[in-house]
Amino acid sequence: MPSSSSDDLYQRAGIVDPAEFYRTKFVSDEVLDARYFKTLDRFDMRFARTMWIYDNVRAGSSVLDLGCGAGMLALLKRKGITLTGVDLSPECAQAARRNGYDFTLSAELSHVEVRRVLRPGGVTMHGIECTDRRAQKSYDEMSAEELRRFVEVDGHVGLEEEQEHTARFLRFFDHVASEPRYTLCLSSEEFIKQADKYGLHFESDFIDYLRGLSFKERRAFDLAMGYVFGKISDLQMSLPKTGLYLFLKASERPLGPFYNEHRDRRALFAPVRADDTAQVVCLDRSKNATFDDGWFEPNILPPVARWMSNRGRVSFSVDKLSEISIDLTTHMPDLRTRPLGLEILLNGIRVCAFSLFDHSWLNLCVPVPESLSSKAAGEFEMEILADRTWQPRPSGEETRDDRELSIAVCNIVIQ
Repeated sequence: MPSSSSDDLYQRAGIVDPAEFYRTKFVSDEVLDARYFKTLDRFDMRFARTMWIYDNVRAGSSVLDLGCGAGMLALLKRKGITLTGVDLSPECAQAARRNGYDFTLSAELSHVEVRRVLRPGGVTMHGIECTDRRAQKSYDEMSAEELRRFVEVDGHVGLEEEQEHTARFLRFFDHVASEPRYTLCLSSEEFIKQADKYGLHFESDFIDYLRGLSFKERRAFDLAMGYVFGKISDLQMSLPKTGLYLFLKASERPLGPFYNEHRDRRALFAPVRADDTAQVVCLDRSKNATFDDGWFEPNILPPVARWMSNRGRVSFSVDKLSEISIDLTTHMPDLRTRPLGLEILLNGIRVCAFSLFDHSWLNLCVPVPESLSSKAAGEFEMEILADRTWQPRPSGEETRDDRELSIAVCNIVIQ
């Protein structure tokens, strides 16, 4: 594609304020805080770039995440990384800080800055979206509406081919290595987006099949794609040069292995008990707590909240338990005419039952009988049961959400 400045492309696309564009588009609901990450997510295609970086960063080192978005690299905190994020959008920088980054700020970025701030002998790693000129119009051939639609897909402008990216980094670094990725494996959402927004050709019956998948089926598809994606890396297989994405490493010193240079995933699995001396523990933010599959990923809300299906369990260890405090709410319609029935069980014993008939946040304090606490020997499982669920957005293409939801829960505090 003919080169054009980002400002010119934004102007042609009718985007007056790029920072505002990024704010409204890229502050997402996904949380990759090390405290919430499920080990199974290491296979999810959505986290493929994160896992590539995780396996290439030395434990205990310092990482500067340029273009941090909402904070998808927070998982690096499990390896004792000092993590700083910079993003064009102040809202994205704030979201990353909330997601576990040590420090974040809002600023513009450039390749020169990457070279300037990198420590001597340090390595810079990038996931870069590329273009296949054979499958795309040039920017000059696009109408204003086509260009805006193109930019709105991911917010990237000035896309180049692999060789052009490599040549650009070679202007600043002596050693550059890159590999095309995402040629064969994409998430279900990405397949549909590339077909609808970028106009890339996939078999129509395959795209129709993806559109019809349920939330759990899409999750299974993305895990399968992520598993294959990881095996391609492990086996160091070469992919066609028409990938939609490029992984790139650069340094002033010779580079080590492109994949898995510092792979150590023990921290993904090792449970960490809460501080036994703490009198009050928030299970939302404790590695000591395990949430089962009855919960959906937490949303970026102050505070962080998880949606629950018809039941959800959380297991935790504590020497003595006297009270559980929970904040909860629901968006379920018709509560006034049909209240939502809820029960809370602790180690299989019902300790609370009530009906919810208001959409506002409710703070619930549940006393724990001393007899139950002493009998538990420090191991507890709290279960919440709802008498029904509802689907927020059961139809539609981009806004479809077929999850069965009941309540959102956060600030689960034990003492």
